[in-house]
Amino acid sequence: MSFENNNTFTEANNAFNGTFNETFNNDNYSNTNGTAFDDTKLEDSIMAVSVYTPLIYVGILLISLMVFGSQYRKNQVKKLAKLKSIFDEQEAKDLYFELKTLNESGETKIHDKVLKAALLNRGSEAIRRSLKLKELAPQVEINYKTGSVGEDYWQRYQNEVKLIELEFKETLQEAELLQPGWSQMFVVVAKEICFNQALARRYQSILKRKEVAIEKWDLKLDNDGKLIEN
Repeated sequence: MSFENNNTFTEANNAFNGTFNETFNNDNYSNTNGTAFDDTKLEDSIMAVSVYTPLIYVGILLISLMVFGSQYRKNQVKKLAKLKSIFDEQEAKDLYFELKTLNESGETKIHDKVLKAALLNRGSEAIRRSLKLKELAPQVEINYKTGSVGEDYWQRYQNEVKLIELEFKETLQEAELLQPGWSQMFVVVAKEICFNQALARRYQSILKRKEVAIEKWDLKLDNDGKLIEN
């Protein structure tokens, strides 16, 4: 009887140990509340958060910096535009925008060649002013350092340099809109127009000085423009 009880106890113990080992050797097991959960899924979730969260933060930071930089540049341009310009007239720019407005409104159809000519005139004027400012740069800087010109004029000069750069970039963008791929040729033609206009102005100034000299000194010239000696 005792031997049979021992065998029964041994079988029950082996069955219990087998069930216990099988239960705790599985990947899924019960927690203290009896709810089953998966360690693999938990690790995947932790890894997903640890990998993508910094990327999201970096993306948000970059987008914020880009938006801030864009708004800052726009505000700076507005501030620069409010300063008084060194150059009084803006005829070339005003003429182009007037023609463009008429064309877009539909009141008058402006030919593309007319718009291109007006834009080239605007671009050549921007180049002329840029060259003029570069020519005056050493004198303006010396006068500013010596106190001959004030802070206001120095700010106006620096403002004008930046505005002329923006003006020329806008003409390139307009040229690309009028005809894709035209911007490179636009620069070459605008420079040629600028230099030709400079030569024409120089020639006209020579003629004016000639007229002043003839009137002042009572000079007489023949049909070929040669001086007649008395």
